[in-house]
Amino acid sequence: MEEELQFGTFSIVPARRSLMREGATVPLGSRAIDILLFLLNHPAELKTNAEIIKQVWPDTFVDEANLRVHVSALRKALGDVKREPQFIANVPGRGYTFIAPVNRRSNGVVPAAQPTLRRFRPERLPARIFGREQTIAAVTSQLAKGRLVTIAGPGGIGKSTVARAVIAQTEFDSEIVWIDLSEVATGNLVPTVVASALGILSRSDDISREIAIHLQPRNLLLVLDSCEHVVADIAKLAEDVLAEAPDLHILATSREPLRAEGERVHRLLPLDLPDSAVTAQAALLSPAVQLFVERADACLGGYELTDEDAADVVDICTRLDGIALAIELAAGRLEAMGVAALSRSLSDCFRVLTRGRRTALPRHQTLRATLDWSYLILPLEEQQALRELSAFRGRFTGEAAAAVLSGTEPGDLLAALVAKSLVVVEMASDETLYRLLDTTRLYAGEKLVASDELPDVMARFSAYLCAALESAEQDLYSAPPEEWPEDFAQQVPGLRVALDWAFGASGDALLGVRLTVAALPLFFHLSLLDECLAALTHAIAFLDARPGLDEKSRMKLYAALGWPQLRATNASEQGVAAWTTAWRIAEELGDVDYQLRAIWALWVDLVNRAEPRQGMELAERFAALAPSSSDPTDGIIGKRMKAATLHWLGRHAEARDQLWVMLSEYEHVPQARHSVRFQFDQRVTARIIVARCLWVLGDEGAALCEVEETMRYARDIGHNHSISNLMAEAVCPLALLSGNDAEAAAAIRLLRDHTKALSLDVWHTYADGFEAELHLRAGEYRPCLAKLRPAMDILQHAGFNLFRTFFQSVEAQALSGLGQHAEADGVIDAALAHCDASGERWCLPELLRVKAHITTRRQGPEALDAASAILEAALEAARQDGAGGWERRIRVDLEALAL
Repeated sequence: MEEELQFGTFSIVPARRSLMREGATVPLGSRAIDILLFLLNHPAELKTNAEIIKQVWPDTFVDEANLRVHVSALRKALGDVKREPQFIANVPGRGYTFIAPVNRRSNGVVPAAQPTLRRFRPERLPARIFGREQTIAAVTSQLAKGRLVTIAGPGGIGKSTVARAVIAQTEFDSEIVWIDLSEVATGNLVPTVVASALGILSRSDDISREIAIHLQPRNLLLVLDSCEHVVADIAKLAEDVLAEAPDLHILATSREPLRAEGERVHRLLPLDLPDSAVTAQAALLSPAVQLFVERADACLGGYELTDEDAADVVDICTRLDGIALAIELAAGRLEAMGVAALSRSLSDCFRVLTRGRRTALPRHQTLRATLDWSYLILPLEEQQALRELSAFRGRFTGEAAAAVLSGTEPGDLLAALVAKSLVVVEMASDETLYRLLDTTRLYAGEKLVASDELPDVMARFSAYLCAALESAEQDLYSAPPEEWPEDFAQQVPGLRVALDWAFGASGDALLGVRLTVAALPLFFHLSLLDECLAALTHAIAFLDARPGLDEKSRMKLYAALGWPQLRATNASEQGVAAWTTAWRIAEELGDVDYQLRAIWALWVDLVNRAEPRQGMELAERFAALAPSSSDPTDGIIGKRMKAATLHWLGRHAEARDQLWVMLSEYEHVPQARHSVRFQFDQRVTARIIVARCLWVLGDEGAALCEVEETMRYARDIGHNHSISNLMAEAVCPLALLSGNDAEAAAAIRLLRDHTKALSLDVWHTYADGFEAELHLRAGEYRPCLAKLRPAMDILQHAGFNLFRTFFQSVEAQALSGLGQHAEADGVIDAALAHCDASGERWCLPELLRVKAHITTRRQGPEALDAASAILEAALEAARQDGAGGWERRIRVDLEALAL
């Protein structure tokens, strides 16, 4: 007869060492059985930790941590809760007491030979699993091919869910045992925990051997969940057991591969994300969005994705990198905020993404807990490497990582973080790129800020960016972005962070100066002028306070400071002063390149101020200095400057011919870098003047064809400033001059939209001036003046008088239409006086024609005679300039006057 101990729904026969619950065997390890029997034999008595250890491990030194592991396994088997125990109570720091009533009785049951393993029934499996169909099939296929398969991926990506789905959706002939290793404190406890879960009664020192022997005759699938913190011990156990048990299969989940013999690794990727701009219907094709909507529906008791919410939901899923846990946590926050507010709040995702399911493992309750789990099990050197890599925004190369990491073997550290799913690998066409998921980067960035390493890491990161940009300066100047040696555009977010740090309280301002200078071509090529201006302001203030520290950089910074004035409407004098300072420093340093840049910029200013006579002086000075330049293309640029000035001086045929020569010579310049060095693409700027000259010379068809071809070219190269320049100086004015009001209106709208998006205030204001002329043609004189006069004031204040005389002709006609003839005379006479003083002559015949038109509106024969004389003078001016386009308009008025 055997004694049987009964408590609650459980019973155990000490002689058989088998725990039963309602007739079914409960798997429990031998050490846990020993602890249970010892406590059952002393019910309601406090047994100290030392007493229990002495009883269970009589001849072995064991740390109390081992005892806690086995008590935890015992409680789990009994369904006991530490806070409200039914069977085993803990007295902190002392020991344990069995608190439930224990009944003893005898029976005649024959002991079983060995415990029966139960088939695993997956718990907490979601009703639907999104986007993992191919993954589940692939893992199932791998299990059929190999006996050890590891599902690897970052925390919260859904490894355990996939493993459960593989078991639930696949017919296995074997028994299945699932072991959660997340609470195993140290690797040496792995064999004990596995043996306990398998119900193996072992008291030997070689527990792995006992497990192998026990499993030899069994057809078993062993699922080892959350192996990453004990990965080496799991790998050894797996190799040992698989070598002895031919029908054993192991499915492991881990944030890094086990690297065990025969292992097959399936890397679990984030859920697929949709395009950024989509409808609800299109967004719902994405598994990430499907998961969010399903969890939101469960959380709110009803939710359907609308087109209005679609963009915000896509943004949420994208910013959370398609990580399933993060998306679930985000959807759970909809109880307290709307979708749009949730999207805006994700800049602090670790505060927002809390309150996971109560039944979830502790490490899955919050996003921070998930990342804490991954971070804290890293060796200290790898923790430091992860913190340091958080300086990068977006993708980076192995070479870039090596420049920032402080460890002695940066390549090994990077490889280790890749293996542990904390760094993502992306294969480009010709190199390997790396990146941190945004959630990981934000977490590691917090750790970096909390450490004392931030200044050193940011200094290395900033120095790397600076060196990379400096070494690629010629490519950044000369090549389009798709031909850059690396994708520098993706470095812009990191550049912003580096500059903020460098010019901050704990930064390195001199390094910030170097970085600003190195980034200038990148800023301009990508039209990031607002950010450039902010960095320039900091850098110049630093150097101006330290004369002589770095004059070459100061020269470059002042040269760059002159450029933003081309889009700002209140900084013209500052721009001139900046270029004048740059020119002076360049002369002191003997820097021909920057002397040419400064001369060019000051020439542009004079042209924009409608001072072509003075502009010609600078164009000739540029041409005289160009032969001293190391770049022979500067001579070609000088020809363009001179030819453009000739157009504004009214010498259109000369201008056209010289520009044709210049463009022919420029075709032989490989990958010219002057679109950045001299603000605009040189072909576009030259062809703008060619088109204008063609129209003035009387070839309207050729002029419009030139504009159309130039626009195609400008869009192909994608240089926004050149496109705006083309629209403002050629597309809109020539459409108006050609009398095509519909095309002119469309071009004006396009100019307005394009320049508004780019904050190009000057060219945006030009659109108002052109629109005023449409009002004039419609006889809407007051709306014409209401639109035109504010625009002219803005342009004059900004120093942009290039079209002022032409706009004055529109203003004068509107005034005349309102009967304000004297004021109209004053406006047109002022325009003519400016032409006489400045040498401007490009539209002089038109100004005279308008004056004659105003004169005809006065009563009496004297007015007609005066108008006729003015028209004859206009005709003579047009003939003198070869301006057939103006001549046609004048002849029409002469014929009308004769009638």
